[in-house]
Amino acid sequence: MLPRIAEGALGALAITEAVGGSDATAMTTRFRPEGDEIVVDGGKVFITSGDVADFLLLFGKWEGIADPKGAISLLVIERQAVQGYKVLRLEEKLGHRASSTAALAFEGCRVPRANLIGAPGDGLKLLFAALNRSRPSVAAHALGIARAAFGDMVAYANDRRSSGRRIVDFQANQFTIADAATDLAMAEAWLDYLCGVMEDGEEGYGLESSMAKMRASDLAMRIATDAIQMHGGYGYIQDYRVERLFRDAKITQIWEGTNQVHRQLIGRSFARRD
Repeated sequence: MLPRIAEGALGALAITEAVGGSDATAMTTRFRPEGDEIVVDGGKVFITSGDVADFLLLFGKWEGIADPKGAISLLVIERQAVQGYKVLRLEEKLGHRASSTAALAFEGCRVPRANLIGAPGDGLKLLFAALNRSRPSVAAHALGIARAAFGDMVAYANDRRSSGRRIVDFQANQFTIADAATDLAMAEAWLDYLCGVMEDGEEGYGLESSMAKMRASDLAMRIATDAIQMHGGYGYIQDYRVERLFRDAKITQIWEGTNQVHRQLIGRSFARRD
């Protein structure tokens, strides 16, 4: 799979289900071993590129393992090589409209046993390891949105005039810009630090990843909101980019674990173990 991906093939990650978003242990997709094959039944929602991906990394529960956490396993599905893989619909979204998001169904989908990653029940461990490495990329994505919205806000504040003055000269607007600039610098510095930790091969940075994702995505939403407010009525129409940045920022607070989940992970890490 990896050589194909390097040559331009597209992969997709399939975790979320209608009955369980942030709670991955609630997934109901089933993997049933049958000789040299694994039979897959179930469904996934909100799968980025699920309709066009060449490969799907699919999480489900191994039949015969009772523990809901211990049953989670991981398969690679080559979309063109299997039957029983159906795209039910493409979602109409608030933002990120250039990227498709699909609901998928698996009905008696047969996959070679060799496509199992690790052993049955290794899925949750593999999932957490992958998310800890991918959440910094969500932070970078969010900070890109925040940086763009900040730049647009400052440029507009310098150009727009009200009562004969540039709106950047009003103290209230200066305070908004100052807070955004400072918080943006702090979030970017933390992400740089975290990337250094990862590049050095250190382990155990899950909480740092949660902090980066949570703070960056909250900041993206706040700065995009402030940028629209600075633009006034023009910020609410599509003539200005801040309208799109506002829509695109919202999902960064939701995917790769909602920010409520990240706050829970960070907060409970400080609970004393008696």
